[in-house]
Amino acid sequence: MKITGIELDAVHVNHRGDWVFVHVLTDGGIRGIGEMRSGSNYAAQLAAFRDLGEAAKGCDPRRIEAFVSRYTSTERTKVELFALSAFEQALWDILGKSLNVPVHALLGGACRDEIRLYANINRATTDRSPEGFARNAAAAVAEGFDAVKLDPFDGVRGADNARDAARGIACMRAVREVIGPEVDLLVDCHSKFTVRGAIEVADALRDVNLFWFEQPTPEASLDNCLAVKEGCGLTIAGGEQRGLRRDWVEVVENLSMHIPMPDVTVVGGIGELKKIGDLLHAWGLPTAPHGPFGPVVIAAGVHAMASLPGFLILEYGWGEIPWRKDLTIPGEEVVNGRIRINDRPGLGVELNPDMVEKHRVQV
Repeated sequence: MKITGIELDAVHVNHRGDWVFVHVLTDGGIRGIGEMRSGSNYAAQLAAFRDLGEAAKGCDPRRIEAFVSRYTSTERTKVELFALSAFEQALWDILGKSLNVPVHALLGGACRDEIRLYANINRATTDRSPEGFARNAAAAVAEGFDAVKLDPFDGVRGADNARDAARGIACMRAVREVIGPEVDLLVDCHSKFTVRGAIEVADALRDVNLFWFEQPTPEASLDNCLAVKEGCGLTIAGGEQRGLRRDWVEVVENLSMHIPMPDVTVVGGIGELKKIGDLLHAWGLPTAPHGPFGPVVIAAGVHAMASLPGFLILEYGWGEIPWRKDLTIPGEEVVNGRIRINDRPGLGVELNPDMVEKHRVQV
């Protein structure tokens, strides 16, 4: 079997941008699907993906390890790794379809029957007031989610104290009040604080009982990350921007966070995500993949995490579009904040062409 070309489909989601889906074509008639890290500005990623597709023509798509190893043997930009991550997802889909087995079976078999999700309500919340966040959090819980995440610190950058984050703290309190004490509450800070500011905000949120405190300071400074981890007394999550597993050595050697969050659209794809998860597990760290994107990213995460003993929880972009379930065949089934592991070949999901045409954007 040989790769013959690529195709791209994109749908417009909302004010945050688009979802871009990739297809790798073969001379055996099997098409593989993947999803790109997209949003509102992804032209460079499209160019890198097209270059990769051209270079891959004639390669055997089933020889994933050889393909990825060869591609990453030289230094790659972030954009090139984003392109590889989408392309590699499609290769696993092809391999599974060619063998008539699900991807998780190729990764060692399922360790569990379902995958727990948390509802990231941040992208769907246009009313950024405490009431707006609380309303969407309550809606997510009403749908069955028992874990909710948001980033309420709009306009905050390099804050050195909790006063500058007062509105965001009020949003977190409003959400906790409406969801009750039993639902896990997560906050994403997107590196908006100094060490001092992060510790002050952590103190202000201590009685909110956070499941985790995500990326409070820029992760380029290991010393700052360790200072916050040791000083704030909360569970620190992060790492969504780290790439190949060699970029995670610093994390495990220094235990710079409690809960690492590798992203399948960043790290090089499904195989690399699984290897990073295995590395983390060997050091006693759980894996909670980042990825508030479309249903193919979720499918990739589900297969990778199904086979990982150290899996904790998977991110789910909640509430962005009412037609998400209709975008794929079969439709995405989330019940009580969980997705069941299935045994369909490959990733087990295809795009619904009618819905793609209805919401298509040209790429």
